[in-house]
Amino acid sequence: MRTCPRCERSFPDETDFCPRDGTPLPASVTPTEADLAAVLARRYHIIRRLGGGGMGTVFLAGQIAVGDRPVALKVLLRKLLDDPEFLMRFHNEAASTGRIHHPNVVTIYESGQADDGTPYIAMEYLEGGTLRDELKQRGALPVAQVVEIIQQVARGLNAAHKLGIIHRDLKPDNIFLTRSDEGELAVKIGDFGIAKLRESATHTMTGTVLGTPAYMSFEQAAGMRSDELDARSDIYSLGVVVYEMLTGRVPFHSDTPLGCVRKHLTEQPPPFRAVKPDLPSLPQLEGVVMKALTKDREQRFASPLEFARELAEAAGATQPTAPLPQTRVVPPPTPVVGEPSGLPLGRAEPSPTQPARAAAPSPPKPAAVPSPQLRPTPARPSRAKYVIFAFLALAAAGTGLWYWQQSRLQPQIESQPPSESGAKTPTPPSGMVYIPGGTFTMGRDNSEDPEETPAHVVTVPPFYLDKTPVTTANYAAYVWAGGRQTPPSWPQGRYPSGSDDWPVADVSWEEARAYCADSGKRLPTEAEWEFAARGTDGRLYPWGNRFDPALTNSKERGLGHPEGVEGKDIFDKVALDSASSPFGVFGMSGNVWEWTADDYKPYSGHQSAFQIPADAKVIRGGSFKSDKDHITTTTRNLDLATTRSPTIGFRCAK
Repeated sequence: MRTCPRCERSFPDETDFCPRDGTPLPASVTPTEADLAAVLARRYHIIRRLGGGGMGTVFLAGQIAVGDRPVALKVLLRKLLDDPEFLMRFHNEAASTGRIHHPNVVTIYESGQADDGTPYIAMEYLEGGTLRDELKQRGALPVAQVVEIIQQVARGLNAAHKLGIIHRDLKPDNIFLTRSDEGELAVKIGDFGIAKLRESATHTMTGTVLGTPAYMSFEQAAGMRSDELDARSDIYSLGVVVYEMLTGRVPFHSDTPLGCVRKHLTEQPPPFRAVKPDLPSLPQLEGVVMKALTKDREQRFASPLEFARELAEAAGATQPTAPLPQTRVVPPPTPVVGEPSGLPLGRAEPSPTQPARAAAPSPPKPAAVPSPQLRPTPARPSRAKYVIFAFLALAAAGTGLWYWQQSRLQPQIESQPPSESGAKTPTPPSGMVYIPGGTFTMGRDNSEDPEETPAHVVTVPPFYLDKTPVTTANYAAYVWAGGRQTPPSWPQGRYPSGSDDWPVADVSWEEARAYCADSGKRLPTEAEWEFAARGTDGRLYPWGNRFDPALTNSKERGLGHPEGVEGKDIFDKVALDSASSPFGVFGMSGNVWEWTADDYKPYSGHQSAFQIPADAKVIRGGSFKSDKDHITTTTRNLDLATTRSPTIGFRCAK
């Protein structure tokens, strides 16, 4: 853990700046090999450091009492000794998980305290890699291999569940792939009980409960306490793992942990082929996985063995299948599994960020809205002349109807209202666009995300809006003007050379509001933002109703970072105007989320299925990490006002 010198709160090792006040966090102090050699000399000799995480460090060591047996030695942070309740729970959890003796579970040999009181756990040392390594190397796995791995995972889970032990943090990082002496695949689960320990430690040190949002069960996302969870929580997490093994991605992805939690609570997993179109149709297999991912735990499988059995039957495999190919690249020897916010087993993992919700499984609704334009079908050459004449007449009628619709739908766009001075179009301030205001339909009823519903009519007065998001160069000039201090997380090495025209990110809502106010402007309201993005014709994207990866910096583009706000890096050879909104505003889809002025709350007539934090603010537009379904003009999300994120920027209104 890393402790903020200002507020004295502790955060996971991967956190560089205090989320509360932005203070740079000093590096966490971990025990050195020399320190450990001195306090553990009677029991172990330290060979080398293998990895570290939020609660301690992992070493390869030799256990002296049993012939220098190699072990993965987890050494917890000494600061945890300050909490007697945690220390008691540590001993209880270590003793409890040590009772699991099964070939598919990592064996715990011993737990105790070194001569200086440092808590440690000695466990089975394994050579090989994790399921996470396998997925990173290969993406989606063949069905037969998925079935074989899950059979073994299910047996290990079942052994723990029979003893009343719940994992609570099952994920590919905690599933270890090794080989027996005969060369056969051997799957082992690690880190039993660590999630509960981590909850105890972080609750004491930070006042929050940590987890792995992409894999947590519906119950965990809903805030159920660890001691109220049962085996069905692990089955849900195992369902997420299987979904990822078959499709190459988790069912719920978000740019922020809060967003990911919100998706667990409110959205249904998309069908396999919606995320992996080249996957063969596997309706029975998909049905089994979706049953494991049911929100209502009463409707899930009763045991992991039942889940694995039905998975095998659906895949047409009643017998264990062949092991993974021998040609797989095996990483150098490392201990079992780990992740930064828990007790590591020698491997660190970056943790995600975003929101969540609840309902019964239903197929996702189509992402695109039919275009209002009427496009006549070309006549075939073999038709008689009268058919051609009829076609031309229909085309003319269709074109006339389309123009009539546009004149009704977009009166504000075609003729802007006069200003008080009598000018037809007010001259906007430099860098801004005049938005004439008008009445439009906000939100949409055919969205997979219930937070975008119900569609409702809103009237927006005329206003000005920045043509592009605020850039890093804009913000740098502001920061250094008048002796202001640079926000700690920006721009100290965050942005590479040549990124002056990128949208600024790592700026909190409060800092964004201050920038706008000092510029004589303000943040746009959520309604203003949506109106500026979609106009009055209800378009799904700023440019129209069809997704085009050439017009936005979204996940489909695969850039992995923001790009210039003027579009010269994003849009290739496509005309920039093609990517703008009906009012000529750029960058309102993808690239970075944008803060708005409003507190986050559900639309009237809809009740959110998740608890909304008191200081949650609306963000709009999606980012370079968002897929095509989450960069629409109606997409809405939330984050805390104090959050600084590399995926959130802003623009100003007036």
